[in-house]
Amino acid sequence: MSTLITPPAADAPAAVYPLPKRSRSRRERFFQHVSQPGFTIGLVMLWVALSPSLLPRTWWMHAVAVGLSVFVGYVVGELVGRLASWAARAIGLEIRVSARAGWGLRWVWDVLLILVSIAVWWWSVRQQRANADLVGLESGGNASMAVGVLAGLGLAILLLALVRGVILLWRGMRHLARRLLPQVVASVLATVLLVVGLVWVTNGVIYRRAMESALGSAAQLNAQVPAGREQPMEPERSGSPQSHQPWETLGRDGMAMVADGPRAADIERVTGLSAIEPIRLYAGKQDNESVEEAAEAVLAEMARTDAFDRSVVHVTTATGTGFVQGWSVASVEYLTRGDVATVSMQYSYFSSALAYATDRTTPVQAGKALFDAVYAEWSALPEDDRPMLVVSGESLGSYGGQGAFDSLDEMLSKVDGAVWSGTPRFTPLWSELTEDRRAGSPEIAPVVDNGRHVRFVTRPEELNHDVYGAPYVAWETPRVVYAQHASDPIVWWEPEMLWAEPDWMRERAGRDVPGALRWIPWVSFWQFGVDMPLSVSTPGGHGHHYFEEMTPYWAAVLGQDPTDTDRLRPIQAALTADFRPR
Repeated sequence: MSTLITPPAADAPAAVYPLPKRSRSRRERFFQHVSQPGFTIGLVMLWVALSPSLLPRTWWMHAVAVGLSVFVGYVVGELVGRLASWAARAIGLEIRVSARAGWGLRWVWDVLLILVSIAVWWWSVRQQRANADLVGLESGGNASMAVGVLAGLGLAILLLALVRGVILLWRGMRHLARRLLPQVVASVLATVLLVVGLVWVTNGVIYRRAMESALGSAAQLNAQVPAGREQPMEPERSGSPQSHQPWETLGRDGMAMVADGPRAADIERVTGLSAIEPIRLYAGKQDNESVEEAAEAVLAEMARTDAFDRSVVHVTTATGTGFVQGWSVASVEYLTRGDVATVSMQYSYFSSALAYATDRTTPVQAGKALFDAVYAEWSALPEDDRPMLVVSGESLGSYGGQGAFDSLDEMLSKVDGAVWSGTPRFTPLWSELTEDRRAGSPEIAPVVDNGRHVRFVTRPEELNHDVYGAPYVAWETPRVVYAQHASDPIVWWEPEMLWAEPDWMRERAGRDVPGALRWIPWVSFWQFGVDMPLSVSTPGGHGHHYFEEMTPYWAAVLGQDPTDTDRLRPIQAALTADFRPR
């Protein structure tokens, strides 16, 4: 059966057949989803992320700084592009170019950005090398930066994918809700449900499980005996057979504290003078549920060893894991020829970084509980029969130790001396003293009351004069030393760096800080944040390592001559040989 085809009538309209759509290439489909303003500002933020910070970066430090910076730059650029498009439509502005010209302009612009990126790369590698020389570290060079930048770009892409996934989820929820509700109500409901869901997943699932895992790992690490340490046999030490605090209950850092340090024979050999056995006392967290119980346990150990019969009682506040600064404790023992009792205790299993992020209350409670307990016993002694009472702490230990005092006046009225090293700037007393510094003195080494009682130092040479060389007034007792390096990110990092330039960066007074260092909103915050882990790997005198300098600091606080190098150098050499990093 054949089909009859009838021609159209003469007056019938001509049929319109749409032209087939041109198949877009993969390149065109890819760039359709890439915001040109986002790409541009994201690349600019990559340049900024390669600018120097306090310390030279490893590959992973580059990755974090680059990833977060490029992510924010892209998001800001895309928002700016969308806002510009909306404004152009609102005013009727329209710019027409041919497709070929549009692609040409885009490629020329992108090639220009890449050329600038190469120049920034070359400059950044040179800055990293100069930065490494300032603090005595090795620079990773081109290889480290290449791996870090690639990893950072991957991180930025992952973050952008997560954001777009959340947006798609919100749109899907809104679409479902619009079947039953008005558009505005549906949008609000979708937003509320999404926010509640994200908060629940983040806090109720991810955060809780992460904390449980971290606590379990920390507890396991705490139970391990530190490498190279053995139970002390001296009755003057906690953990010994005579101690009320069993060796296995002290925790990893507590074991290290009582096992390390010079004995009387070591002190005599180094100083050439007679010495007695130093007392080192410690209470772990395992057998003491509260900080008050731990403080009472320390007091019991002090009574057992007649600690208050020593010439000096040294109360030092530990960091999050219970770590006690070995150089600080041993310096006092050498300088006093062993006539000192050092006491401390553990209040957490977490590292200082984790404790800082999750709990800033317990370090202060622990510092106050220990000092108040010791101070009450010390105060009950006849006034002319009291030992010299000194306090110390490093990092989170400095924060917690200073928490025992509401003001500088209270500290000066209760102690005979103090050495605080690497104090985080969120410490209230530190902040108060720094804000009230003498006009013209820099934030890295503020001058307080012309150095009458308190002196901030970045190196031992500044014990007698400020960072610019101007002499202090006579140093009266009690003496307090705040030791802090300009290259120590643990001291200077703060959330406000996201939006505000700190004074010390504007003053540019640090001797071991790169000259090209500049504050950059958002970027500096993350740069300093990733500097912190590396800051404990620098040589002494830089970053967060306070080593040989602790000896002259303590000599000054104890009323001895901090410039007597003939006496101090053998002590510093012995500490260098004996020191074991945790």
